[in-house]
Amino acid sequence: RLGEDGPMSQNMLGRSVAMDGATTKGVVDRLAARGLLRTDRDLEDRRRYVISLTPKGIDILNHAIDRAKEVTRTTLAPLKPAERKTLIKLLKKIG
Repeated sequence: RLGEDGPMSQNMLGRSVAMDGATTKGVVDRLAARGLLRTDRDLEDRRRYVISLTPKGIDILNHAIDRAKEVTRTTLAPLKPAERKTLIKLLKKIG
């Protein structure tokens, strides 16, 4: 979510990925400990924290996206263009 929408409050991050507050805090704390996220006090509301990706977090995210694209290309390679369109249409239909 942070890669798409940029920095956001911990509360907003949790809501955007359908996690309760305690779960969100645990995940954020673990990712911050690994150097993938940083937490800063919100300048407008000192009770809140703003969560953002670190450069290391951005690198790992970009690598994961590249890998996912590679897997998708490999998966779709045996299909004809019309079959790809049909598959993508069906996948969108189910969610």
